Amino acid sequence: MKFTLRTLPTTILCVSLACGAALAQAQSPASGTFNPRHELASIMRAQPNSQANHQTQAPKQGSSDLSLTFGMIDFPGQPASDASGINDKGEIVGGYGSAFDSAFLLRGTKFTQISYPGAAWTDAYAINDAGVIIGGYGTSLTDAQGFELTGKAYSAINYPGAASTYALGINKHGDVVGAWEAEPDNYPEEGFLLSKGTFTNIAYPGAIGTIAYSINAAGAIVGTYGNSDGSTHGFLFQNGTYTTIDYPGGYSQNYLAVINDNGVIVGGYGDPVTLNGAPWDWEYCFVYQNGQFTQFVAPFGPPVVTMVYGLNNKGDVVGAYADSSGTWYGYEATIAQ
Repeated sequence: MKFTLRTLPTTILCVSLACGAALAQAQSPASGTFNPRHELASIMRAQPNSQANHQTQAPKQGSSDLSLTFGMIDFPGQPASDASGINDKGEIVGGYGSAFDSAFLLRGTKFTQISYPGAAWTDAYAINDAGVIIGGYGTSLTDAQGFELTGKAYSAINYPGAASTYALGINKHGDVVGAWEAEPDNYPEEGFLLSKGTFTNIAYPGAIGTIAYSINAAGAIVGTYGNSDGSTHGFLFQNGTYTTIDYPGGYSQNYLAVINDNGVIVGGYGDPVTLNGAPWDWEYCFVYQNGQFTQFVAPFGPPVVTMVYGLNNKGDVVGAYADSSGTWYGYEATIAQ
């Protein structure tokens, strides 16, 4: 499969019943809001520790031929939304609300709320083709635990002995990856793989912290790790070997969000910026295939920050972007094949 880049026309496919009103009236999320996916890496980047000793894969410059058709995904009547995961059926999960404290499942144009029983917040991060959803919840806005939703049955995912657990990715076999913290609001010590009821640590050698974001059917895992100099880097863990994959150009912040069953990877890169008083690490996104990088950003706004979170085997991508006011919107993009 070859990716090609061309100037869009952009196709806006607004699935939200209130999309027009939301664009006109949306306000910035409240300060101090909690978004576990963003907070994880920001906490990790700030921690000092020993310097990592790692293998770096030499990147090639990106192809100039990539065509994406974008659509907006915004939960009706809410000030902020993001789209976190998509399966091959086109079912999408994500979060919404001023504090991103609520979650949704989107099938076609129908939104269904996802709410962990008794939780102060719930967010959904990934969905596989069997419809199994994983995400996070907390009894307060500073608490974080993982969950799995199969049908209508919720079950908690908690790394043994951890204060916080983040369940972030799931493959077709039901294997789950994520990260854990020994203390709340500390950096994530290590990532994890949960397979058939057994936890296995995922820790990039020499890093101060590791987050595992995604696992494909073959067991390849991607994510990000942090160094003592404040930089973050994307990694691929495959067949027992860790490989660093960073976008070319020496950017200080990198992550790999998803690897699909075809081996295609999406991720992000940039340098720290401040958006509406809050720090963000990655302004841009990329597709990585066969050693080639191709950059993309959401063509709305213009966006100040674009983040990619999900990718299926058909080339459908989901994520979120923020405008200059700090308001977040979800998006879906289809990569031309």
